[in-house]
Amino acid sequence: MKEYFETKDIPKRNKLLRELVLIYPPDAKDFFYRAFKRERYLDMKLTAIRGYAFYASEEEVEIVMSKMLELLKRRPERTPYDYQEYEPMRSKFLMPYLIEKYYYQCFRDFNEQLEKQYDAMPDVFKNIYSCDEYGNSYTIRDPKEVTETFNKFYEERRRRESAN
Repeated sequence: MKEYFETKDIPKRNKLLRELVLIYPPDAKDFFYRAFKRERYLDMKLTAIRGYAFYASEEEVEIVMSKMLELLKRRPERTPYDYQEYEPMRSKFLMPYLIEKYYYQCFRDFNEQLEKQYDAMPDVFKNIYSCDEYGNSYTIRDPKEVTETFNKFYEERRRRESAN
């Protein structure tokens, strides 16, 4: 836990957070709450909430999830195609796990909004990768095909904008 707060390396912090959330160290409630507050990426914040939920009451979880819901709703303003955060949050490791384990309405509300925003994205940004039940990512679509479809999408968008 000490190493998590000492490193500025985001992938390393993400890996440490995923490992800690699976072992639930004793007295880690404050650690997971502080991790939630520290992280900028929604998927990492939600990973911290997964750990926090193990120790916290439903009312305490509702407080942090209401903040998460606000952040999620604002995400399309700056990042309309935020598949890099949506995919891990939708994976077995996060939302399905939280909904199944805790049955909290705040998790269902968050998931409903997440799915709404995910569905609103163009298909080109969907089903690129996911995470298994341990938080390890795996590809769904071939990376070369993803790059090609992204290039086509943005080229078409540029053409439409220049035509206007």
